[in-house]
Amino acid sequence: MLVNEGTLKVHYDGDNEHLIQHQMNAKLVSKSINAVDVLYCEAFKEINKIYKHKVETEVFIEGGFQEGSLWWLCKIFGIEREQQQDTNDKSSYSLVSVAIERVISLLKLIPIEQVEIIITETIEGYELIVENEKVVINELECAFLTNEKIRGAISDLASPLNENGIDTLTISDFSHSENTIKVSNLDKHNLIVKRKHKQIVETGTICGLFYVEDLSYNPHSKWKLISESNPSYSINAVITDPTFLKAVADNKEKFSKDDLLNIQGTWYKEKAKLTGKITSTYTIIEVKEHVKYEERQWKLL
Repeated sequence: MLVNEGTLKVHYDGDNEHLIQHQMNAKLVSKSINAVDVLYCEAFKEINKIYKHKVETEVFIEGGFQEGSLWWLCKIFGIEREQQQDTNDKSSYSLVSVAIERVISLLKLIPIEQVEIIITETIEGYELIVENEKVVINELECAFLTNEKIRGAISDLASPLNENGIDTLTISDFSHSENTIKVSNLDKHNLIVKRKHKQIVETGTICGLFYVEDLSYNPHSKWKLISESNPSYSINAVITDPTFLKAVADNKEKFSKDDLLNIQGTWYKEKAKLTGKITSTYTIIEVKEHVKYEERQWKLL
């Protein structure tokens, strides 16, 4: 049995009138402390899933202060009962610590107006766009970025910087001195903003003849279509073809079940989180032909 121990110092600094008196709003303190607990407990849940570890994690707090700042020490204990997958002799705590530091550094760089994080699975690992450049991340970093509780905890850690006079947040990892995280007032909005995410596993195109099973005249709703050549294959797709949608809106196109559509579109498979289930999304970008049920005795193309 291996016991991992890590010690963090979470440190808020500034000229806030309460900080100068070694005080801080109780709600902010409790929110920040809870954020550390959520951040590391969720992080170890992810590493357990990825590396098949069985680490039981607890976080303990010691508080303190110095002039113009308030801080607390967070002792993180992980009891690792067995390790089933090689991690290059690195402890679970070490892997988690490095990944959290990388995730926060990436979130600081993602512009505030970018409200969705899109991660694409590649041969090299996982990839996202940061400042118009592709950045490769590893499996654990991907797991943390796609975990809403982890991103929420990071947001809660940064939220006290919204208070006047609280200027910086420093998270020092005494177990890995090189992993010191600093967040300033310039960075806070990029961490606090609520973002959605999308992890793309695979992409492709789709075309051919499909029967109309269920339809919708709402342009934002999905159509259920069944492959003409393989009736066991069906899709639920949004149609974005502007010409087709206009014809539908103008009542120039009317449909019934078992009409045929000759379509062209795209699809992608995604996960809600790295360790979640895969779902598929289909988009029809062009409807080349609409063949009504009663006209199908004629030549289709």
